Amino acid sequence: MLELYFESNKEVTAFRNQLTPYRKQIRVHQQTNAWSSRLRLEGDLEEREFIHVISSVMAEVFIEEHLSDIIIGKITDNYYFSDPDEINRIYDFSMWILFETDSDNQYLREHVNTTKLLQDIFFRHLKEHKSIHFSAILHFRLASFLEFVHECVGKAIEEFKREEDHQAFIDMLRHYIEKKDPCVDLIYIEQGENFIFYNDKGEVISKDKLRMWMFQAPLYALGLHENEFNLSPLIAMSPAKIKVYGDDPDDPKIMTITNIFQERVEFETEGTSILSRGE
Repeated sequence: MLELYFESNKEVTAFRNQLTPYRKQIRVHQQTNAWSSRLRLEGDLEEREFIHVISSVMAEVFIEEHLSDIIIGKITDNYYFSDPDEINRIYDFSMWILFETDSDNQYLREHVNTTKLLQDIFFRHLKEHKSIHFSAILHFRLASFLEFVHECVGKAIEEFKREEDHQAFIDMLRHYIEKKDPCVDLIYIEQGENFIFYNDKGEVISKDKLRMWMFQAPLYALGLHENEFNLSPLIAMSPAKIKVYGDDPDDPKIMTITNIFQERVEFETEGTSILSRGE
């Protein structure tokens, strides 16, 4: 048997909702007064599995009821952000770093499984005690987890600032293109690890020809590199229209040129050869 004490009705509701899949194996007896609710838990599971289930549920209650406030508090109190849009963006980055499973964010949090880290803290406490005050765990047992969250929020702010810098770079290039007269009417692009450029006759544009265009453009002043052969040639040629042939419109390189050239860009899925388009 295990006794849990919660001071918040929302915590109790969240706990019971999370425990719903185990209602046949774990019985809950609740007593509530003006200060707290006591949940007496009895289960048919083996002790270690029982503790594992309860610690997992308590971790989810913490995530559901407390983590957002903790993250926002660190953004505003520790890092002094006050703009609501910036706070929301950093919060989204923080949650991405903490919980998503793509390789980029796992690298940022050094391959730590956030939920399991939290579950282990509750598991160790439940192994030691049969009467648990949820608020006591929050105040006295989560120091290492809160430090981990603090580190992830710091990394989220770095990601936010990188995104801001990138967006400022994109905006600068967009304004440059808007003010500049097009140098060519139409460029075709074949998507790949590196772009292949074609002129309006469907002929491949050689690197020497691309370098000639790039030599005439103020690439250095625009923050572009003369040895970069995806974005730099396009900025130098400033086409009136760009037709992209490929299979991934969400590729970051494609999204970048779409953000810069906007309505000038058309994306078509691969299948028909550029040479056979007759355009």
